[in-house]
Amino acid sequence: MKYSLHPKELSGWKARITERLIQCYIEDVLISVLRKQGWDDAIYDCVTWLAPKFPWMREAKLEYQFFIANGLFPTPEFLKKFEKLTDLLENAPDGFLIKLKKTGKFRRLKEAFNALSSWRVEGLERGIEEQKCRLRANKDEQLPIVNGEIEVIEVKSGKSNLPPHQKRSYRNIIQEGYGFRFFHVNIISFVRNEFEIREKLLTNPSELKSFPLKNVKSLNVDNVL
Repeated sequence: MKYSLHPKELSGWKARITERLIQCYIEDVLISVLRKQGWDDAIYDCVTWLAPKFPWMREAKLEYQFFIANGLFPTPEFLKKFEKLTDLLENAPDGFLIKLKKTGKFRRLKEAFNALSSWRVEGLERGIEEQKCRLRANKDEQLPIVNGEIEVIEVKSGKSNLPPHQKRSYRNIIQEGYGFRFFHVNIISFVRNEFEIREKLLTNPSELKSFPLKNVKSLNVDNVL
């Protein structure tokens, strides 16, 4: 019997596959490029949250949880920068790219946990539990204090247009000095695992008017997934 997915269901699977493709590309390729540019490290986070829509999340200190779950402690300025970004966003992006600089200073893991709320968000729980295990094994465990910058990640396949509400949201964050990195994925062949990635880092709100993107860096990717 022949059977086909509903077009909306097929579109959903394509979206999930392309988002996973970009995650692999960022972790395997882009982070190495950022290290060569002088960053100590970078983390791609697919867990997104919006404090304005869900007020309890501000109480949960999810941005703080993110750093602790990744074995890091943010400077007050860096933490405030992340909190401001999630407050500014009016939509849920496909992820955050956190570029890190080590300060050479450390904070005890035990002290870091004292400020943690009892709230947990799916995707951070495993990291929090791993840090708890480290604390039980070594009560003097220390976390490196980091500073850095944060970019918002958006991934599209097929039509690369951004809807009006996303343009408004991303215009706001660019105006506040945050980077917006856009990826467009062209599916060449699922069977041969071939994709074309078009990537652009937007730092000027006027660049949002240029969608669909033209004259941007393009990369053919084979066997990433």
